Amino acid sequence: MISSDIISEIKAIVLDVDGVLTDGRGGYGAAEEIKFFHFRDGHWMRMAMRAGLEVGILSGRSSSANRKRAEELQLSFCLENCKDKLESFERLLETRRLKAQECLYMGDDVIDMPVMRRAGIAIAVADAVPELDEVAAFRTRAPGGHGAVCEAIRWLLREQGKLDAVLERYRR
Repeated sequence: MISSDIISEIKAIVLDVDGVLTDGRGGYGAAEEIKFFHFRDGHWMRMAMRAGLEVGILSGRSSSANRKRAEELQLSFCLENCKDKLESFERLLETRRLKAQECLYMGDDVIDMPVMRRAGIAIAVADAVPELDEVAAFRTRAPGGHGAVCEAIRWLLREQGKLDAVLERYRR
């Protein structure tokens, strides 16, 4: 169980892309790489931002699809080509003036472990590698690319007491 003190400190949601925002598969067309993002994840990312949280991506790969999705959602940050994710996370903390304990991080593979150890809350997607159980507070029920981010954000907003406020506009 995660303490309410830790949950209340979260100010930023940091997401891996491949395997978290997507199902981890990629395709190549004539012009560029193709990725599929779950629209519900995107909607809940926007709702988290409306609730005052920063939301962005930290990806080990660089992709025009990542940048397009980040721009479309007007994410708070988009860090790509992060071969050392912990080093990139530390830079993110510095540039956004955040503390590690103020961040929730979602990952799916061992490359995410160092950041997950450092973040205030670490969440693994349902189909993440078993090694993440060492560092994740919990696993989502949904796999990566199939609403896992929506599930985690909904949980966070509920636990922070912000869920009703963000849903109010839809209940009119």
